[in-house]
Amino acid sequence: MVPSLKSRKLLCAIALFIIATVFVFIGQTDFQGWSDFVKWVFGIYAAGNVGEHVANKKEQKVPAGFHSRDMINRNS
Repeated sequence: MVPSLKSRKLLCAIALFIIATVFVFIGQTDFQGWSDFVKWVFGIYAAGNVGEHVANKKEQKVPAGFHSRDMINRNS
């Protein structure tokens, strides 16, 4: 599989895009509905992607012993 297509979020967004496009072609929705749906899907995808990358950056900056079980047990 292509490395850039291993993301479950991306695959889900592409599947929803394809399904919405099929709905336009079979007359189940109009272009305005398709356009709004696609904007929401890829907007949520982008926000989730940014959130994931920010969380990964913050996780790397946490000091090694900061969140260890020893610290949790001492504070209990």
